[in-house]
Amino acid sequence: MAYFCPRMKKKLFLWLIAALCLWAGVPAGAQTYAEYVDSAYAALERDDLDRAADFVKKAIEHDPTNEHNVLLFANLGSIQKRQGLLKEAAESYSLALNYKPTAMPILLARAATYMELGNEDKAYVDYCNVLDQDIENREALTFRAYIAVHQRLFDVARADYGRLLTLDPNDANSRFGLALLNQKQGRLVEATEQLSALIAEYPKEPDYLVARANVLADRELYDLALLDMESALKLTPQDPYAYVTRAAIYLRMGRHKRQARADLDRAMQLGLSRADLADLYNKL
Repeated sequence: MAYFCPRMKKKLFLWLIAALCLWAGVPAGAQTYAEYVDSAYAALERDDLDRAADFVKKAIEHDPTNEHNVLLFANLGSIQKRQGLLKEAAESYSLALNYKPTAMPILLARAATYMELGNEDKAYVDYCNVLDQDIENREALTFRAYIAVHQRLFDVARADYGRLLTLDPNDANSRFGLALLNQKQGRLVEATEQLSALIAEYPKEPDYLVARANVLADRELYDLALLDMESALKLTPQDPYAYVTRAAIYLRMGRHKRQARADLDRAMQLGLSRADLADLYNKL
């Protein structure tokens, strides 16, 4: 899911401005290079991404050995990401990192792009490289922990969540991640308690209710799990995945197949395909 907020756009402009400032006093022969960058900046101000990317590429082609190309490749990656060209963006960030391998903003930008591409292995390496320089970088800790849970690197995930909670004991995302990790490791009572604390603080957050419902189902406390799902669906009645979760709980109970089918049918009405739900329908 590509997303580019105004703050990110401002940051992109500042990179280009910084590059232009560095060129003050360069030889006259380099003037065209600066003009291409100036044109790229003007195109960005008009939100003309295609022309901005074209001017950045022309600047790089005009002087491929210029040390400031690290900034241009980084900005090209950001432009391409806004265009939805994720593979190209990752390549541009990589070219920028060839100039400056330890640049943390570029490592984080490439890691985020890899995450959107579904390449968690490469993202993990980038986040590790960031943390080698700044062990308290919250973005890198958060996403490395998330990937580590997926890859069953539970010791790494637990250490990262622990550090995040040392930095901010009230951080809800880290507490939620740790609860899900505890569920993965079978520490179900602990996970239930952590999720219950989050629900008490954020009673209108359906994700916490759904997560606790799953944990309660793992504990075979199905009636309590269904109560949580009822509360979650009151908050988000148009969320197809909530209906899928409740259908799965019904099926785990070994009864209520009619209700399970109704929930799966409702999930299809809300946008999921029959193929998405094939495994659960087969269990019916």
